[in-house]
Amino acid sequence: MWYTRTFPESKKAGKAYGNSKASFEKIRDEQILTGSEILGPFADEEEWELAKWLIKNVGHNKTESFLKLPIVTDRVKPSFDKKKTFLENIDSLPIGATWKCEQIPLQGDLVDEDGRFRTDVAELWFRDPVECVKELIGNPAFKHCIEYAPSRLYDDPLGVEGSEVINEMSSARWWWKIQERLPDGSTAAPLILSSDKTRLSQFSGDKSAWPVYLTIGNINKDTRRKASSHATILLGYLPVAKMDCYSDAARAVAKYRLFHFCMGRILEALAEAGANGVDMACADGQLRKVHPILAAYIADYPEQCLVACCMENRCPMCKVLPTQRGDHVPFPKRDVDETLSYIHRYDQEHHTAQFKKEFIADLGLRPCAPFWAGLPHTDIFEAFTPDLLHQLHKGVFKDHLVSWCTEVTEGGEKEIDARFKSMPSHPEVRHFKNGLSMVSQWTGGEHKEMEKVFACLVAGNATDAAVIRTADAVIDFIYLASLESHTGRSLAALEAALDTFHENKQIFLDLGVRAKQKHFNIPKLHSMEHYVAMIWLFGSADGYNTEASERLHIDYAKAGYRASNKKDYIAQMTLWLQRQEAVDRFTAYLAWCTESLHIKPRTTIVPIVALASEPTAAELVRVSKRPGVQTAAVSAAEVLRRGYRIAKAHPPALRGIPATFLEDPAGQNATVFLAALKTYLGNKGSTYKPQSFDCFDLFKRVTITLPVIPEVSAPLKLKNVVRASPPVIPVAGTRAVPEPRLQDFALIRTAEANPVTAATALAGLRVAHVRVLFTMPSYFPAPFNTTGPPAYVEWFTPFSRPDPKSGYYVLRRSTRRHKPYGEIIDVDRIARNCFLAPRSEHGLTDTRWTTEEAKELCSAFYFNPHLDIHTFCMVKLNQKGCI
Repeated sequence: MWYTRTFPESKKAGKAYGNSKASFEKIRDEQILTGSEILGPFADEEEWELAKWLIKNVGHNKTESFLKLPIVTDRVKPSFDKKKTFLENIDSLPIGATWKCEQIPLQGDLVDEDGRFRTDVAELWFRDPVECVKELIGNPAFKHCIEYAPSRLYDDPLGVEGSEVINEMSSARWWWKIQERLPDGSTAAPLILSSDKTRLSQFSGDKSAWPVYLTIGNINKDTRRKASSHATILLGYLPVAKMDCYSDAARAVAKYRLFHFCMGRILEALAEAGANGVDMACADGQLRKVHPILAAYIADYPEQCLVACCMENRCPMCKVLPTQRGDHVPFPKRDVDETLSYIHRYDQEHHTAQFKKEFIADLGLRPCAPFWAGLPHTDIFEAFTPDLLHQLHKGVFKDHLVSWCTEVTEGGEKEIDARFKSMPSHPEVRHFKNGLSMVSQWTGGEHKEMEKVFACLVAGNATDAAVIRTADAVIDFIYLASLESHTGRSLAALEAALDTFHENKQIFLDLGVRAKQKHFNIPKLHSMEHYVAMIWLFGSADGYNTEASERLHIDYAKAGYRASNKKDYIAQMTLWLQRQEAVDRFTAYLAWCTESLHIKPRTTIVPIVALASEPTAAELVRVSKRPGVQTAAVSAAEVLRRGYRIAKAHPPALRGIPATFLEDPAGQNATVFLAALKTYLGNKGSTYKPQSFDCFDLFKRVTITLPVIPEVSAPLKLKNVVRASPPVIPVAGTRAVPEPRLQDFALIRTAEANPVTAATALAGLRVAHVRVLFTMPSYFPAPFNTTGPPAYVEWFTPFSRPDPKSGYYVLRRSTRRHKPYGEIIDVDRIARNCFLAPRSEHGLTDTRWTTEEAKELCSAFYFNPHLDIHTFCMVKLNQKGCI
């Protein structure tokens, strides 16, 4: 449960000054005044759906052909009978902020044949950012997912140190700090900008676009990061000029200056609006004085340096020297006033030795007039956000940690490949069947899949414990940085993971890795030093990932380019985009008219109510308990039981399966199934003795819905599957393909007392191999008072003290009289799946270990804490609400 402290009432943050019509209400009023129907230029809903399908899926040339088809002209007979009429109807729909184009003259330092300086023209396309903010904050579709004032959240009723909760921007410290500076009764609109140059031509050519995107921190991050919500607006296209009128020596600086000049033109309206505020109609139908202020800038490392006017061998946030970026010590933050002072003095003093030392050697600045110089309340050096994709997944992990660990592993790349190949099958883990060396192109998703098993994989045969600790610390840092919600405790754990990495990184130098460089002065490693501060300022890092920008490139750049004729394509892209946005906007408007908005109210982990502004024991009030797990309705073919779901199998192969097949090593390999079933029946009061000819109906899997925890709220991440699927053995003469059995490891609830896990989230849990999910035959005479179908499992040893070298729990199969310790349990005792990584105890990985056989052949396993965020929080953060 959470507790909240609202912003001091005396400041009247987010104050409403009266009712005001939201954008959709204004559209409806305009329709009424002009006598238009709700559907505007379209005759009926079916015609509107046809128009929407055409604009979204069919190019302009093909649209003409489609409308001339006999079946369309003779039967459908839409009111738009040709492309021109169709596009006129689309263009008559309401639009948002309009596009502007400016021609920017460039004069280079090269001269032509006449002795005159060469010139060029750059084309800047942009929209008014204030109008874009009005469009976002006034969109009724966002009514239930928008905040107008900052607040502070706690998971402790007394608001003790370490209990503050950070997730949305409204609960972070930047907004609170800025709100204190604004006049009473003001509403802050924290602007979040992102920019990233992207290539448009795929196979040949050099066509590129440089989109700039805008969203506001008032809208919650779950909505912001969905491209389908349209909560991020394309603000402009920066010019991608070749700058041929400049010499090689001057071209780089000219490009920097062009970027800042163009960004300054785009954001020019923010200076007045941010300082004095603008009256805006908000999504809830209220009028507010809104101050749009640049708060955060999402960009990769080179673009961060470009925005900060610093060289790419420097940090855009602090004054660390290039030779000290590998040091784990704090450095002074860059200062806006100091930076602007040096840039303003550059033209007069750049020739002096002292100024050169301070400007270049000490600060690493570039002589550009920054676009952010006149923006009120903006500190660009604290505006940069964590970049999980480029800095952590692709950078620290894939580019550095993987290569380092591969180099120090006995057997090198071949051994790393063998370990990936031997990873057991799991429903949530990608199997790299050919290892890593055969993957030619990596994506962010593949990096995340590698991270799930990499630390345990390194632990299998690492030459030094420090290597394992370093790998584990990096993966811990990545998982902690990716949490959707933070407290002071999780951020302390983030700092501790970084401390552990720096305490152990020397091992790679000692073992000869980075022998040429002999240092860790790596920009992406240094960026980790700022993650805690950035999360405190702006909220959890998942709300600012550059993956969102790369996804937007598809909709706002690449699709528009493909729809153009590839000549003067930016102008065509803006027109194409305007039509796409008009259709999306009108779709949302029609949904609003029918009171079924396509963006539903967000699902919060706990409801928040307004409390007093000071966090005292008397004023902090209990909010509510975490809501229960919500499960979807199921069909008649499913059995629903207490948080889990089993779907009955339709293939005949899962009906009437004899016990001999279940006990057969080539079948289910449940070798003591009958003995365990006899014990189970006896415990239920039955004297019936099951026989080898008894037949059972089997289930392939059980689906468990995990509890919602603050760190994870996405529904797809709460679905947990435990498989017990039999092998598919083809019948001779058929084309059926053989398939291995799929049997997962799982955490099982027990009544055992284990002193090792007594004070942890693993208390009362033990790992087992789920072999069979079945139903009792109807002819069994005993009544069974079970809460669900039974499962046959084979136990592993209880959790014991972690391995001192790796820090992981090591598990082995339990035995009774030299046979597997098998038991029949009720299926509701299965808490969730888990992942056990094979542990090599005799040098290199056993060549017999395949993804199918490793579970059976390996004698010892590591319990993997990095399977998913739920497992990670349970094991590493001791989050007891995960099960």
